[in-house]
Amino acid sequence: MEGGLCQSEITMEDDKRKYFRFECLIPVDLVETGDPDAKPEEALIGNVSREGMRLVFDLGRAFQEGDKVRFQIQTPEDNRVCRMTGEVIWSRSQGEKIEVGLRLQETEKCSKSELLDLGYEAWRKHQKEIETK
Repeated sequence: MEGGLCQSEITMEDDKRKYFRFECLIPVDLVETGDPDAKPEEALIGNVSREGMRLVFDLGRAFQEGDKVRFQIQTPEDNRVCRMTGEVIWSRSQGEKIEVGLRLQETEKCSKSELLDLGYEAWRKHQKEIETK
């Protein structure tokens, strides 16, 4: 999924949020979830902000508040692999999927601003597609 797909709006759903979320679908690989038997699995970033993100993936895994999640993203423009760690703030099932809210903690070879840029670019691309319809 090159560059990711995004919905048409930036959301700020409740007063707890300090920063706008860029609604998007950017593929990531979960690489470690605190479970030594867990295998890497694919997920999507559902939205991203300066401090965190919402990950969406298939049912089959449970997360608790405070769990650490390591994941990686391959940047579309130069194929670099960015590794990041987040802390689970909330988790809920949504139909056939699980959504997890993460607060970003550590990044390797990629900054939080680069992640936010990926979300913004995917959102902007979607906005241009809407305008040309």
